[in-house]
Amino acid sequence: MTSRGGPLSRVVVVEAIGPDAPDALGHAAGLCGRMAADLGATVIRLAPSGKSETGVFLHHGKRLIATTAEDFLRHVAIHGAGADALICDSGTHAHLSLGPQTIAVLIGMSLDEPLRGSELTAEARCGLLDLIGDPDRAPLRLAGHQLAYSAGLSAYLGLVAALTQRDAGRPAGPVHVDLLDVGVWLNWKALSTAARTGQSPMRPGAKAEWTIVPCRDGYVALVYRIQEWTSLKVATGDARLADPRFETVARRSQNRAELNAILADIFAGKTRAEIRTMALSHKLPLGPVWTPEELKRDPHMIERGYFQPVTVDGQVLAMPSLPVLWNGRAFPPGGFAHAAQDNRTISG
Repeated sequence: MTSRGGPLSRVVVVEAIGPDAPDALGHAAGLCGRMAADLGATVIRLAPSGKSETGVFLHHGKRLIATTAEDFLRHVAIHGAGADALICDSGTHAHLSLGPQTIAVLIGMSLDEPLRGSELTAEARCGLLDLIGDPDRAPLRLAGHQLAYSAGLSAYLGLVAALTQRDAGRPAGPVHVDLLDVGVWLNWKALSTAARTGQSPMRPGAKAEWTIVPCRDGYVALVYRIQEWTSLKVATGDARLADPRFETVARRSQNRAELNAILADIFAGKTRAEIRTMALSHKLPLGPVWTPEELKRDPHMIERGYFQPVTVDGQVLAMPSLPVLWNGRAFPPGGFAHAAQDNRTISG
């Protein structure tokens, strides 16, 4: 294979999540492999052929070896034997005998049930579902694949740490990452709150301290800290916020539903641009909700180079860059991949 350049240019990674494993493990492994590919690693993905929008994002810059359920383990044994790292699930790993030079990165749902569940059940078990939604309605899952991608980031960090250990001549791996463990880490504030108060946070609904409300041309996230309450009152100029019911933190908490209703009424008549200007001038962290197309035109995103042009099947797409730095340097999506090899299928 042609040299790709980059800090991981000498590293070969095989990504192999079994056909019967939960989809969340594929998303986590996919992001881990995508990060390695962006840094120059040769990432070989063993999976059935086929594409999706999520797959275009996760697997850009990788090489696909199309497999079936019947020949999957044979391909893993062949390609995993000469790899520097194998990203897989515990079920796949149990059928293999890897050499000492190959680092196993094992991704599971939980320590007790590594191959059972989904992102929804993992979010429920770790308490993340208690952060959003209304207590009188059905639970809401977090948008997108936030938990799986967080696990993928953890797996990537473990992979790089293990490679560093190996290159230093020290024992390396295996790396173990469970979505449930990652979810508990993400939800650490709930644990500290439960330890301090004796009660776990529950879905607040209309009484949420921070909420999202409609505005004239979309939505805005009303996020503000205790010390920013006075600035919020000044910025809005609405006399209703001077009501004694909202004078202290305790009173605002007791009357949260009424306060949120007033704030929703205040912002309903403002555009997102007006809200953003107001927030910046008063140093408030209010967050207008932008569409993906609007984000591509956002000056902040443009300045940071968050979206990078990539060519997929002859079409130029705007691909989000990943949160990975190497010695302070950022890398574009698939920046070291050869265009003719991106997402290509290798028969074998």
